[in-house]
Amino acid sequence: MNTSSTKRKLIDLNLPVFTALSQQARKEGVSLKKFIENLLEAEAERRQPAVPAGVTDPRILSLVGVVKNSIENEEAGSDERLQYILSK
Repeated sequence: MNTSSTKRKLIDLNLPVFTALSQQARKEGVSLKKFIENLLEAEAERRQPAVPAGVTDPRILSLVGVVKNSIENEEAGSDERLQYILSK
């Protein structure tokens, strides 16, 4: 976790969710807090669009989201349409 700027948030978890997360954290040998932080950071990163620096055209940015969703389960860079759009 990036400790240079963090925010605290109190959350409530249902018992089955708490139990499942606790068991997974124990299997990985980390604290529940660290395990949840890692899950949330990975999910937040996964949801970020893959847009090269300097691309600001809203038309291209809207297309990237559509293409990204359609190839989400494929290898990155395997869709020539995405490469073409990002090259403009």
